[in-house]
Amino acid sequence: MCCSSAMVIGLISLLPFMAVHAQASETCNRESLMHQRRDEATIQRLEASWNEAIAQGDSGFERCLLTADFREILTSGELKTLTDELGFTARNKGQNRLPPQLPPITVLIHANVAVAYAAWVPTGDGKPDQTADYFVWENGFWHVFFSQTTPVENSSITAWGGGRFLPRLRP
Repeated sequence: MCCSSAMVIGLISLLPFMAVHAQASETCNRESLMHQRRDEATIQRLEASWNEAIAQGDSGFERCLLTADFREILTSGELKTLTDELGFTARNKGQNRLPPQLPPITVLIHANVAVAYAAWVPTGDGKPDQTADYFVWENGFWHVFFSQTTPVENSSITAWGGGRFLPRLRP
């Protein structure tokens, strides 16, 4: 009897974790996150959807796309976390920003990892940057685990405004 009650107690203690996992899965059943493949077109689509989510303040989309241990390095060298990114995006909610025009994005895929990178000039400071988002393929979906923006001294980079580049405008 002691073993069966211990097993029941063990199973009951797992219920809260199972409910949280089920809830997270349900909220991630968005059309923009469905039908993913391990290809460049999917990464391009996710980048565009991510930019739109940031502009619209949709931190729920980011919660699905970004890993729990997501990190971002800004041009200043400052390290940001998932919480920082979600907070920044949430501040855009209700501001009716237009979806950004994206610069050409290059995608490299190697096994279960992809990198999407682009050169751009953020609105405001006029200095060119190179940004890279790192994706990992897990359980049939791409997730972003790291992003970095690096200042570039090359003035021949075409000027682009907006994009997922909105986070780069943080003070």
